[in-house]
Amino acid sequence: MVGEEKEIQELQKEIKELRAELTSALDSPFLQASVKSLVFEVLLDRVAILEHEFGKRINEKHGTMYEIKQQARRMAWLLGLDADNVRLLVTEAVQNILEHGTGRWVHVRLEMQNEGDHPCMISSFKHEIPASEKYTMHDVDMNALKGDITSEFFDFESHRGRGEFIMKQLTDERRIINGIEVNRDGKKVHYFKRVLINYKHADSPRDSVNFQEIKDQIDRLGFQDIICCFLIQHSQDRPDLLTVAAAREHSKALAQTMSENSCKLVGEESYFSNVFSTFEPLAPLSKDQLQAIFEQVKSVVYGDGDG
Repeated sequence: MVGEEKEIQELQKEIKELRAELTSALDSPFLQASVKSLVFEVLLDRVAILEHEFGKRINEKHGTMYEIKQQARRMAWLLGLDADNVRLLVTEAVQNILEHGTGRWVHVRLEMQNEGDHPCMISSFKHEIPASEKYTMHDVDMNALKGDITSEFFDFESHRGRGEFIMKQLTDERRIINGIEVNRDGKKVHYFKRVLINYKHADSPRDSVNFQEIKDQIDRLGFQDIICCFLIQHSQDRPDLLTVAAAREHSKALAQTMSENSCKLVGEESYFSNVFSTFEPLAPLSKDQLQAIFEQVKSVVYGDGDG
């Protein structure tokens, strides 16, 4: 009997220590105030995960997702967010992109920003897509309706759309980016990136979009390379914005082209010899209209017939 009681006490002590370890970020009187920025990044082999983990009966703690989910929970605690909601949000996003994405690699980045006017946690998920594909915020919202039981588009027999619906419900802001980058092999690839943002103060003004990702790509190009980036910003609770990044010498002609397509210039930002010109469409634009505008933009930058 004495031996059993001692064993129970040891188990209780072990459980207490494990619980303290798991909630250390939440319990600490220092971490939430002193940690101002924290970044977690991981590159996943999507093919390996689908082959060895999806649909298999494995120990959850041995799975690739476990470490990512624990990091998401810890970072949420540091910022004072609902850790369970953030963990679920990140889980849905990663599983969605692993199961329904394309290409071999999935890039996951979790960033906690705990200073400035808009403290927030930014979760981004990126994978390669075929050059012909584009994904807009409208597409995302329509897909989410399939998972909304109150929607006429709800499909009881299908699980598609449930993840989109959960992500929509659990985030303060969502952004979708379709872009081109140079991968690790030096090849240009088209990618789709989902950005989910949870603000420390959910009712605070939203942070503006920055162009750091495009700037990083510009830094990797040669001096003679021609810059022509067309960024479509789909952000919740704000109109779509179009940003054209190109050499300064083209800025006036590009502004004229965008004006002819009913897009108003709302901001400019210089970066070395390039200018990021941001325009607000005065009316909703379809995919075909956006593609037509981009062809005109390329014509200005590269010269007629070379777009």
